Amino acid sequence: MRRALPFAIAFIAACSSDPAVTPTDAGTDLGSAGDTPATTDTPATTDTPAVTDTPATGDTGTTRQCGTERPAITTVRGTEGLVIAADGTIYYSQSHAVGRIVPGMAPEPGWAQLPAAASTVWGIAIDTANHRLLVGSPVTHIIYSVDLTADPPMGVSYLTGTGSPNGMTMGPDGALYYTDFAGGHVYRVTGADTGTRTRVTTATIPGADGLAFHRDGTLYVEGYNNGTIYKLTLTGNMESARETVTTELRSPDGIAFDAMDRIYVGGGDGRLVRLDADGTNLTVLRTGISSAANVEFGAGALPCTDLYVASGGTLVRYEMGDTAGAAVPWH
Repeated sequence: MRRALPFAIAFIAACSSDPAVTPTDAGTDLGSAGDTPATTDTPATTDTPAVTDTPATGDTGTTRQCGTERPAITTVRGTEGLVIAADGTIYYSQSHAVGRIVPGMAPEPGWAQLPAAASTVWGIAIDTANHRLLVGSPVTHIIYSVDLTADPPMGVSYLTGTGSPNGMTMGPDGALYYTDFAGGHVYRVTGADTGTRTRVTTATIPGADGLAFHRDGTLYVEGYNNGTIYKLTLTGNMESARETVTTELRSPDGIAFDAMDRIYVGGGDGRLVRLDADGTNLTVLRTGISSAANVEFGAGALPCTDLYVASGGTLVRYEMGDTAGAAVPWH
C-alpha cells in the first residue's frame, strides 16, 4: 500500500524473520499477477445462496443473503482501497479514480473520476445512509465524496487537511473513521456536505493503517510500521483504553473479521493471514500477493465466505474460506 510513499518502504525490510505460522493450501483462489493457483474453483451448480447469515448481537437484526457469483477480476490492477456493498458491488481504488464491479457485469475501470491531482488513492468506505463513497488520497490530503446516485459519478472534496488518509470504515455511530498513515492517528469525521474531524487516538500508532470495528464496538487498528494490531475501546468517541492483539505481523495493511471473530489481514509482505479472535494461531492462507492491502468479505450476490484482497498486481479472490464475514452493517 505504501508504494506511493518511499519513506515507508524501509519498514518492510525491517521484518527479517517469520513468525511461527501454519500454512494452508493456497488452493483454488484467483491470484495476482505472477501467482499460479493450482486450480480454479467451480461454483456450486445450484443457484440457492451458499450462506444465509443470521447477524449476531449488535448487528441490524436482519438476515444477510449470500450468492454464488464470482465475477472476473483479473483485469483489475494496481488497487489499494477496496469495499464491497451489501448487494455485492465491488468498489476499488485507482489512480485518479474509483473502479466498480457490479455482480454479473465486467469491471468498470475509471467508473468515478477524481480530480487529476489525486494520483494516488488509498482507503474507500461506503456510507450507505448518505448514498456515497468516501475516498482518501494521501497526495492531496483530501477525502472525497462520490455520490452513488449521480450519472456520471464524480469525486468532490469533502474534507481537506486530512494528512495521509489510509484505512477507512464507517462506524456503528454512522461516522467515518480513518487512519492518518503519516501522522499515526485515527480520526472521526461527521457532516453530510462538509466533513468535521476530531481525533480518536490518545497516542500515535506507527504507520496507522487498516482499521475495522468489531461487533462489540471496539476498534481494531493496524500499525504498519511495527507489525502490530491494537484494540481500542472508545468512550465518547475517543480512545479510553488500548490493548495489543498481536505483534507477529509483517506490514499489516487490510483487516476484516469473520462470523467467528477471527481476524484476516492483508500485508505488504504479500500474504493473506488469519488469526484467532485472541490474536494467536497465525495461519498463512495465501502468499505471493503483490502488495496485499485491504481485505473484504463477499456479500450479496457473492459468496460470503470468499475474501477479496486489493493488490498491486491483480485483485485477488481467496475461495477457500469456511466462514462468512461478520455481518456488521457499517462495512
